[in-house]
Amino acid sequence: MNELFDLVSGMAPEKALSQISGTIERLLADLDSDARERFLMGLISQSEEDKISGLVHL
Repeated sequence: MNELFDLVSGMAPEKALSQISGTIERLLADLDSDARERFLMGLISQSEEDKISGLVHL
């Protein structure tokens, strides 16, 4: 996983997300619906925690 991060960390964030999103689309297509749902819910959960921690700093 560190190799992937190293690969995209030198890119502009927009370009890195563009590159990553194409790969994720292909990987998600290979997952069953339960695994895909778990992955997406994990992303949403992490995003909500970031918003809450951001509010704490106000």
